[in-house]
Amino acid sequence: MNILTFDIEDWWVYEQYNNEDKKKYLPRLNAYLNKILDLLDETGYRATFFCLGAVANTNPKVIRMISEKKHHIGCHSYNHRFLGHASPEEVAEDTRRALDTIENITGEKVLAYRAPAFSVMKKNLWIFEILAENGIKYDSSICPVSRSFGGFPGFDQKMPSLIKCKGNSIKEFPISTATILGKEVAYSGGGYFRLFPYWKIKSIIKESEYVMTYFHIYNFDNDQERHLRSFQGESALVRYFKNYYGLNGAFAKFTKLIHDFDFVSIDQADNRIDWNIAPQVSI
Repeated sequence: MNILTFDIEDWWVYEQYNNEDKKKYLPRLNAYLNKILDLLDETGYRATFFCLGAVANTNPKVIRMISEKKHHIGCHSYNHRFLGHASPEEVAEDTRRALDTIENITGEKVLAYRAPAFSVMKKNLWIFEILAENGIKYDSSICPVSRSFGGFPGFDQKMPSLIKCKGNSIKEFPISTATILGKEVAYSGGGYFRLFPYWKIKSIIKESEYVMTYFHIYNFDNDQERHLRSFQGESALVRYFKNYYGLNGAFAKFTKLIHDFDFVSIDQADNRIDWNIAPQVSI
C-alpha cells in the first residue's frame, strides 16, 4: 500500500523565510500545484493534502483548487509552529483555528491531521486527546526516527496502527523509514527524496508493504533563490545542502515515481485496512 500525501505549507514558508518578491514565487508555487493536480488527473490517483490554516487564510484559492479536484484534505496546523514546546492550550487553539479556516473553505469536516515537522513525540502524546476532541479520525504525525524538531524513535509500529487514548481511537499512519548506510531515515519525501538516487528509492518501495510519502512543493522548485544562512545551530553550509541539494530534477524524479507505482490517499487506504487486526498502541 503506497499512500501519497503533500504538506501544503509552501506559500506561508516563502513569505516567512525567503526574501523573494511574491511576484516571483507565487506563480511558481501555483504552477507546480497545477502540475501535480494534472499528473494526478492523468493517473487517476487521489492524494491527501495536509493544508496549513495560514495558507487557507491568505490563499484560499489553493485549498479550493485541491478540493475541487476531490482530493482528501487534512490539517497541518495553523501557522506551522513546532509542537515540542507548545502547551496543551496553545495546541488546542491552533488546531481549532486551522480546522475552522479550512472547513469554511471546503464546506466539509476535516478528519486528518499532520503535525508540523512530525513534532508529535513521546513527551506530548496528550496531543491525541486534542485531536480526538476535534473529530480527527486519521493522524500521520509520527515519524519513528529522531529528527531536529520531532520524531518518535520509540514508536515500534511501522505500519498503520490504532492509537488508544482515553476511550478514543485515532488511526495512525506513521511515516515510512528505511535503513540506508546504517542509518534509519524517512526516505519517502522532503530532503531525503531529493538526496537519494531514484533507483534506490524505487528499490526500497518495491520491497515495502507500506509506504507513506510526504512531499512539499518547494522541494520541487529549482528556480527558488538560494540563501546561505545557518539555522538552529547548524552551519550555513549544512543548511544550504539540506535545503537545496537535488532540486534540479526533483519534479522529474517525482513524476517517475507516480508512473512507476500505484498510490492512494489516506481515506482510501483506510477502506483497505482490516483495523480489527491492526496493532494497537495505548497512550
